[in-house]
Amino acid sequence: MDPSPEEDTRVSKGAEKRRQELLEMTTSAILAHPGLSERLLPYLIAAMETCWVDALLIALASMNFFEHRTTLLPLWAPFLFIASSCWLLKFLERRELVKEQSARDEHKRVSGASWFIFLIALLALLVVWVTIYAPLFFFFDPRWLLALLGDLFQLTPTIYYVFVLVVLSIYFCWRGIRLAHKTIEPDSVFWMLRLGMGVIIVAIIAYAGSGGGSFNELILFSIVPLFLFFALVAHALAKVLFLRNNSPGGLQGSVVGQERAILLTMSMIGLFIVLLALGIGNFANPAFLVNVQHGLEPIGRLYDWLVNIIAYGITFLLYPIFWLLSLFHIKTVLPRLSPLKTVQTKIIPRGQTSDPIVTLLLPVLKIVLPVLLIVLMTRAILWLLKRRRIRLVHAEQRDISESIWSWQLFLTQLKAFFLTIWRHFFPRAAHDAAGVKKGDDGEMTARDIRVIYRALLRLAASQGYGRRREETPHEFKERLQQKISQGELELGNLTHMYSELRYGGSVFKEEEITHAQGDWATLQSKFYPDATQDKTL
Repeated sequence: MDPSPEEDTRVSKGAEKRRQELLEMTTSAILAHPGLSERLLPYLIAAMETCWVDALLIALASMNFFEHRTTLLPLWAPFLFIASSCWLLKFLERRELVKEQSARDEHKRVSGASWFIFLIALLALLVVWVTIYAPLFFFFDPRWLLALLGDLFQLTPTIYYVFVLVVLSIYFCWRGIRLAHKTIEPDSVFWMLRLGMGVIIVAIIAYAGSGGGSFNELILFSIVPLFLFFALVAHALAKVLFLRNNSPGGLQGSVVGQERAILLTMSMIGLFIVLLALGIGNFANPAFLVNVQHGLEPIGRLYDWLVNIIAYGITFLLYPIFWLLSLFHIKTVLPRLSPLKTVQTKIIPRGQTSDPIVTLLLPVLKIVLPVLLIVLMTRAILWLLKRRRIRLVHAEQRDISESIWSWQLFLTQLKAFFLTIWRHFFPRAAHDAAGVKKGDDGEMTARDIRVIYRALLRLAASQGYGRRREETPHEFKERLQQKISQGELELGNLTHMYSELRYGGSVFKEEEITHAQGDWATLQSKFYPDATQDKTL
């Protein structure tokens, strides 16, 4: 018996609904306007992975594992592959969402897959040139490509090395794609921290047993503080994102302010880690600073290139002015005839002489350029401070469900800690006796206000309006006022006094306590006439 058309329609609708549910389950949400945490977190994870991969490459090179005393690929290559592929995938996905293309086909690829092929090919060629052919040819010289093709056709041992580089390039690009699709949580960052530290420790032990060079020792030693710094920042940002997205109350307050506070705190911790690493390295090896200076030589060469480029640019711009000034120069000395010389003695290669203006400007620019840069940065900061307009706003004091960092709370606790230690060794009886009486008064005031507010919470809970665990007093007041249209003044006064006492440490007078008790009695008689008075009052 054939099924009826109604049954076919119902079955097809059910299959289509199931198909749409499966598509929704496999669809990842992308923020339209990601913050600094969302943009920075994948690159921090890529930097962490690069650190322990570099440690592994240095250990393998020190053991001559592949019959090669240098690393298989440059130490910056893993981060370049992972970060570039992750960025390119996010860019292509956002571009596709902007175009509002239909996504009914579950096997549909992201448009622009050819860009990935081009990226892998370009980066792989760059790594091959840097590793093998850089000492022989310039990158834009096509002869190194011909040499690569010659090695490919002849199947020389170099071509097998090239195959290994290409495989590693594809692997790290795949890691970047996985990182772009992954939701980074605090536990995943902590797991990567444990994995990376284990690999780095094993690499250090293997390197110490093989006896590698001093320069690789410096790099391996500097990987440890860098890895710890990246791990701390990544874990802090991942924790913030997790609480902001999954907590019932979220993280109230300015997102930009929270991220800036985290980055500032982590930067100070990272600076402390770097200084501690330098101190330990100098204590363990007296020649450590010499190795550090040797490692910073590329930065010095880059600075020299920058100074030379600026010097030649200034010379090119000012050369017409010097030429015009030379035309107005009055020559008073008669020209003297020089004796005739042979052609061989007169020919002097132009490349062996340098421009006197450049020779004069080079030492001056090496001193003037840093000073000028500092002055310009100072002027820019002052200009930004002048452009900032501020006004005083008396905002209502509100609680925050979660706090990332509070310098005021940290300094207060630190001051109380040292003050407790000081009073333990140097007690003052008279001052303590005077302070006890004052403290007793303050504690009695605190007990009165807290008893009133606790009675309010119990009374509201008995009527079905209990305070939630993640709610602040002001949030509870707003929710209670939505249920009850009266009593806004008394409820606001009690909430404000409790917040001032709980979070501000205020001490109220007897008149204010009496006024609070009157508000509590008015609130009971107005809205809950059947409720009994609390015995604790």
